[in-house]
Amino acid sequence: MARLASISLPAQTLVRPAFFAALVAIGFANGISEHVYRAVADKGLATAASDTFDVSVILWGACAAALLALFRTRAEEMRRSDLAMASLAGLAFLLPVPAASWLGLCLIALHLHVTASDKAARRAAAILFALTIPLFWARLLFAAFSDIILHSDARLVGWIVGTEAVGNVVPLVDGSGSLFIAPGCSSLANLSLALLSATVFINMRCGRWTPASLAWALTSAAAVVAINVTRISLIGLYPSHYGLIHGPVGATIAGWLTLIVILAIGYHRIGYDAPYDR
Repeated sequence: MARLASISLPAQTLVRPAFFAALVAIGFANGISEHVYRAVADKGLATAASDTFDVSVILWGACAAALLALFRTRAEEMRRSDLAMASLAGLAFLLPVPAASWLGLCLIALHLHVTASDKAARRAAAILFALTIPLFWARLLFAAFSDIILHSDARLVGWIVGTEAVGNVVPLVDGSGSLFIAPGCSSLANLSLALLSATVFINMRCGRWTPASLAWALTSAAAVVAINVTRISLIGLYPSHYGLIHGPVGATIAGWLTLIVILAIGYHRIGYDAPYDR
């Protein structure tokens, strides 16, 4: 009678990467839950899904890149410090405040960086930390320096329109009124996405910034600011077309242009000269 051969499987080969990947997936899902809920409530499931639940494609891609980078790290057994960190991150995930999940992901990123045993782990940590910038650190930065940020946008718009901005208010070119630049119109959100994209492309290759890649990252940032400021300026120049420029059509065009510019510069230029290093 044939006997079943005893097969020894390396049960712990992917324990640590899989453990952190699961934590990241949970934290990301919890962090965007508020956006997903609002998108589904306002638009319905099908429309919300087609709009990626009002979460940028760059954020979805960065999360996938972080997970992929984690599975490229060296296979190791779990450590006691991993469980202690997971407990802290888990507490952040359990808080009834979705933004706290990004703080939990920051803790995971810092822990991975400190305990990294290879370059792949440090690159995974860098991507993970960058993932928290658009929906956590950028918001904190805006809360602290909102006046300066909005006034800077207003000055650029006023320079293009040809009127002098006062605070975050820009007089229309025809003198019929003024344009109020609200927080939702700030260029900071797109700047944070450009930074995230650059970090992902760099760390998916080698994790080393070169003068050329840094210059292209700054170019990407300048381009997204230019797109946002140009759209707002068009409202100041053609106030009668406010509904078209500021409405769904204008928002869609500006959104796609921003996405294309960020990804095109990131894919073709940022990290272009950096050698691929697994």
